[in-house]
Amino acid sequence: MSKFKQGETSQQVIDKKNSITKSIKNKTKIIDKIKCYEDIPSSLEIKKNTISQTSVHKWSDSNLDVIYYSYNSAHAKHNTTFLEELITSIDNANKRLTNLSKPVNNGKSLSRLSHNEVNQLKNENEELRVALAEVYRAYMQLLDECREDRKIDAAYRKLILAQAEILGRDRVWGVK
Repeated sequence: MSKFKQGETSQQVIDKKNSITKSIKNKTKIIDKIKCYEDIPSSLEIKKNTISQTSVHKWSDSNLDVIYYSYNSAHAKHNTTFLEELITSIDNANKRLTNLSKPVNNGKSLSRLSHNEVNQLKNENEELRVALAEVYRAYMQLLDECREDRKIDAAYRKLILAQAEILGRDRVWGVK
């Protein structure tokens, strides 16, 4: 016997449907607040300095309470009005962004990081370079010691073999 009657929907499906609708509403509110490129959340992927509808649907960020959903889920009947608001919001945000002077950083790509974050990343990068150099030096030192040990072992082996030849087979057995 089936768990649900015909036409009945499980609570999980209803919850998922409601969370998608809630996410569409949240995305609309967040995009409405975008006035300049710095206002764009770092988790939202933009291409060619515009916000695309596809990237908004794929956008997920637990801190902002937005989730990923498929194109078909966004275009479901119960999301029609919210989707229209979202599309309008995206169009308005793109208009506001294009009315601003184009973000030009002397040929460099647009960075949404603050100067403090950039400096912190530079410091971390320098620390990683120093650590990598130390690891490389230690590796090269171990490699040299390993080579020396092999040379010493080869010399001892040669010496023992020479001694074995001098003493003969009867006195030293098993040396090879």
